[in-house]
Amino acid sequence: MSFLEKNKILLSKYNRFLIFLFVALFFVENVTRYKHILFYLMIATALIYLCIDTKNVLKTLNNKVLYLVLLFSAILYITISYSSIPSVSIKAINNNLLNYGILSLSVLFPILLYKENQKSISSLLLISFTVSLVVILLIELYRYYVAYHNGVLPFTTYDFRHVSDALVFFFPIIPILWYLLPKSKLVYFYLLSVVFLFVLLGTLSRGAWVAVAAAAIIFLCFKRPWKLIGIGLGIMVISLVVLKTTYPDVTKKLFYKLEQTDSTHRYQNGTQGTAFELIMDKPIVGYGFGDKIYHEKYNSVVKNNPTWTFRTSIGPHNIWLYTWFGAGIMGLISFGLVFFAMCYSSLKGICHSTSQSKIYFSFMALLISLVSFYLVRGMFEQIDLKPLGILLGFLIAMMGHNPNEQKEKTSHE
Repeated sequence: MSFLEKNKILLSKYNRFLIFLFVALFFVENVTRYKHILFYLMIATALIYLCIDTKNVLKTLNNKVLYLVLLFSAILYITISYSSIPSVSIKAINNNLLNYGILSLSVLFPILLYKENQKSISSLLLISFTVSLVVILLIELYRYYVAYHNGVLPFTTYDFRHVSDALVFFFPIIPILWYLLPKSKLVYFYLLSVVFLFVLLGTLSRGAWVAVAAAAIIFLCFKRPWKLIGIGLGIMVISLVVLKTTYPDVTKKLFYKLEQTDSTHRYQNGTQGTAFELIMDKPIVGYGFGDKIYHEKYNSVVKNNPTWTFRTSIGPHNIWLYTWFGAGIMGLISFGLVFFAMCYSSLKGICHSTSQSKIYFSFMALLISLVSFYLVRGMFEQIDLKPLGILLGFLIAMMGHNPNEQKEKTSHE
């Protein structure tokens, strides 16, 4: 009996624990050292599996989505050859692809989970997302507590805006818990929902609000939880009415953002409009990947464009335009191919696992998080590319297994 078979149960727990901790800490600030430790442990473990069980590991990595990720990565690295500041491009690309980014996590998660079945991977995903969201909300509540004692009231500052990405990314787990939690434990669902709503409103980020609303609508396309809809709308309306009537002065900024109808200078002559103008000068190859390259290019030509709203670059505020600017049309197309391949694979997984709730909801969580974060929120903000690696890692790992694998094993036993 091989080492892997002899220690199968222990290694399975170790692999899942590594990924669980990593996902739980992914959006947490000031713990970079621990994330790096976990990341290097995952790399070392994956290399050992690759050496000991090469054939089966490579079989897991034989995946069309991963090939598209490799294509996107190759195109990004090609941009270094014509980047205006190659050192900036190299650093930005390595950070987004390799430093627990898109490419590295797309490979590491499937290798670490190559002996798991879809059911265990799904359980890991659902638990990781739930704990991650709880950790983020607890940290934010503590930050609100500290701010309150320093005289800063909720809904009066943009200091809590940074957490909006994590809230959008992990939001799909909330409606999913409505179905997975037993009725006796639904009180935790209500508590989590109320805290989530409070923290979400406290970000004062309309892009995050729109993305969460879009995620909820996508969920409704698959499920019709009318009771949940009624409860959710009731909690939201009651909360807003109470805030408006009880703290009218404190919530002025909140209700201004809720009632605001303009685009905050995003389109014509704004962030996205000017980004598109810059792209049209070099639409085929782009300028080279990296924030600094965009800022330098924008700032160097702004004097020639007196109608532009912002006299200093604040970024394109759109992840698709940012990718197009840096990597050209081929970079945009390859990124789009990765996105649509993930959507297709997730939808396929949903359709093939309707009788297995955990697998079904795991694929749904991946799809909703992907669309709400990268398509909806990505249209309003230059969001981080790195979290895409988590979705890719779980998706590729789950695609490497048959949804009926667990049933077949059980019947043979």
